[in-house]
Amino acid sequence: MTNPNTDSTNSPSGSFKLLMGYVFADRPLLIKAVLLVVFATALDVLGPMLSKVFIDRFIMPDHYPFWPIAGVVSLYVIATLLGTYLKYQQTLKFVDIALNAVLDIRERVFGHVLRLPMSFFDYARTGQLVSRITNDTESIKDIYVQFLSNVLSSVILLIGILTAMAILDVHLMLVALALIPAIVIMIYIYQKLSGNIVADSRQLRSDINATISESIGGMAVIQATNQQQTKLDQFDHINQRYYGTRLRTITIGSFLLRPAINLLSIMVLAGVVWFFGLKVVQGFTEIGVLYAYLNYLGRFTEPLVEITQRFSLYQQAIVAGDRVFELLQEPTMTPDNHTHAQIEHGKLNFNQVSFGYQADKPVLHHLDIEIGAGQFFAVVGHTGSGKSTLLSLLLNFYQPQQGTIEIDGHPLTDFDHDTLRAGMGFIPQEPFILASTLFDNIDMGRNLNQYDIEEAAKKAHLHDVIMEMPEGYQTELGEGGLRLSTGQRQQLIIARALAGSPKILLLDEATANVDSETEQVVQKALQRLQGKVTMIVVAHRLSTIHHADQILVLDRGQLIEQGNHEQLMNIENGKYRAMYQLQQQEQKVSQAEQSQNS
Repeated sequence: MTNPNTDSTNSPSGSFKLLMGYVFADRPLLIKAVLLVVFATALDVLGPMLSKVFIDRFIMPDHYPFWPIAGVVSLYVIATLLGTYLKYQQTLKFVDIALNAVLDIRERVFGHVLRLPMSFFDYARTGQLVSRITNDTESIKDIYVQFLSNVLSSVILLIGILTAMAILDVHLMLVALALIPAIVIMIYIYQKLSGNIVADSRQLRSDINATISESIGGMAVIQATNQQQTKLDQFDHINQRYYGTRLRTITIGSFLLRPAINLLSIMVLAGVVWFFGLKVVQGFTEIGVLYAYLNYLGRFTEPLVEITQRFSLYQQAIVAGDRVFELLQEPTMTPDNHTHAQIEHGKLNFNQVSFGYQADKPVLHHLDIEIGAGQFFAVVGHTGSGKSTLLSLLLNFYQPQQGTIEIDGHPLTDFDHDTLRAGMGFIPQEPFILASTLFDNIDMGRNLNQYDIEEAAKKAHLHDVIMEMPEGYQTELGEGGLRLSTGQRQQLIIARALAGSPKILLLDEATANVDSETEQVVQKALQRLQGKVTMIVVAHRLSTIHHADQILVLDRGQLIEQGNHEQLMNIENGKYRAMYQLQQQEQKVSQAEQSQNS
């Protein structure tokens, strides 16, 4: 299904246009569904007319010719069975429209989320995003299956019933017609009263999902700090508010929808009986007409009840659509400008770069850095000095407020997304492992061959470990890579980064959470790459980067020292020297404690 064009501005009608666009996206299917509704309605309306003929022509005159009666009865049975079948088919067609719409909307929303800048995820809650992509898109289905299908069928049925009533008696039809403006007024009141409540309900459901997701993800910390009751109280507070909004919605609907319609229909029924009584007194009516009219009147109120009750689902679907539409209006990362720049060597330049996550609180200040192709640069500094932020700017997760970043002489914004990701490898501190095979985790959808995968694993010193596993590269790792040790997971991430043969390799404290043995493995891997790949390594353990060509020392976002290990160690009262000596002392104390314990 092709995506319908939607309004680019976030207007109140934006979500309505989004949802209705899918109704007309497949016009042949919509036309088939509408024709089925029309034919099914015609057959449904035909039933009482045949009953009227049977009563007035055969029962009242007490005349029962076989073939005419057989014809009327057969036509009645055929109309009933065929009408039922056509209703079944129309339901399938509307479900088809609905599922296609939800399929496409869900893909669009998730695809849009994948293209959102990292700044969006700094504040977004995972549970709320999951709720919008799953629950809200599922609720949108109701607008097609439950609302559009039923309301369209009901409107056509009302037109058919009013037409049949007019054929029987125009005056009685006008009595029944008085119901419609009363229903419109009730629907308007219902929407006014329930709109904000339904919106609050959807938001609270997202909050429930977010709280559950957050609690399950941090269960170890919650139990270790004895916060179970606090989290339960937090969840209970949100849950009680959700219960309150749902109860208010049901209360409003239960009063304004079916009971009110039933009251009005009884009043109309009384009017019809009174009007019919006058006709009897005047001698101008037939029993069959009364029977058919009462039959039609019973059917006339049902579609009205159906329409009003479906407006509850419509309200929820529109609110869900608003939430989805709002997410789709979030600006994605800067679109490609089609300069077709390529990363050929990996030379980097920071020209007076300043950046802050909040404009008035800068994190990096006027950085001027030049990194030659194939050089090994390390970035060190205390927590909060801006080390990881530097890598985030290079990855184009954020754009600097001042200055420019260049790769091979081209501004970073000249590179399209695919080129940038293909030429740059990233090794984060916390490994992200897919619940799939080792091969898939190294390949990451790049369609690499077996040789490239194995070569990358060898460079990360992981190949021998993989070959010892029962299924080798096809070994399933499970969620979070639980079948691997912490060090092996880090080696897997290194292999993943190297498999794409990047020109630039970024490591964000890749050895912070590994043991000494794995740290040595990482060091060997880096030494083999030195001179072949431009490397920027954010390091906590200074022992891993003393072979770097240049070491950048950041303090509160400013570059205060730069040089190789020997040069920085020769600076009296230097920041790097103090950090290195402190770590050496800590290492000696740790070794002494281990030898004493042994």
